[in-house]
Amino acid sequence: MDDASKRKVIIILSIVFIVFMLVAFYFFKRGDNFNSIKENKSNYLVYTKLDNSTDDFIVMVPCINIKGDFGRSINTDIDKFTDTFINNQLSTISYEYDISGDVLSVIIKVIDYDTESTPEVHFKSYNINLVTLELYSNDQLLHLFGVDYSDVEKIVEGTFGSYYTDIVNNNYYNSEECDYDCFLIYRGFDNYLDDISYYVRGGNLVAFKPFQAYSIFGEEDYFTDKNFEILITESFKKE
Repeated sequence: MDDASKRKVIIILSIVFIVFMLVAFYFFKRGDNFNSIKENKSNYLVYTKLDNSTDDFIVMVPCINIKGDFGRSINTDIDKFTDTFINNQLSTISYEYDISGDVLSVIIKVIDYDTESTPEVHFKSYNINLVTLELYSNDQLLHLFGVDYSDVEKIVEGTFGSYYTDIVNNNYYNSEECDYDCFLIYRGFDNYLDDISYYVRGGNLVAFKPFQAYSIFGEEDYFTDKNFEILITESFKKE
């Protein structure tokens, strides 16, 4: 084998090794290296403690596997949030979690069909500092990402403005029939910052904004689950 071929082999093996290490590190960071703070060391840092899913409704409730009063208080709060929806037996409950640096972020997603009219969407998030074992407040989390509420408001407003333009362009209705203010009324909120839950995914800050997808115009066919997620910033800053 000549020198050029040897160099190619070395480069390829190096790339394979780096990829392997990155994949291994990713799964390591998903929870296996936090045994010192876990309540149950045989489980992941976040796992499903209740699965009452049926053919019609997904019901999966998470457990934050952190020992002590801190972990118990979060899980108690999760139970308070989810119990009502579990008891009505007409809701879907799911969750997602991610670890970015020292931040564990959990988002619980609910679609409640036990309503008088259209389904209602609810979100609740927990952003945990895995070093101090404290919850980040919204103020602290925004500061961590170098943004403030006015930045979030502008991004959310721009996102819903894009939704409206796209809906009009797709002929769900025309702008004379329902202007932007009319569109917001049917979305069921008065303030862009109302009821936002913040979530950190892959080092990116995401805002989950609940709103009504249904109206007399039938634009629920336009909206998907992704429309409830709004990217705020990709610049994660670890203090």
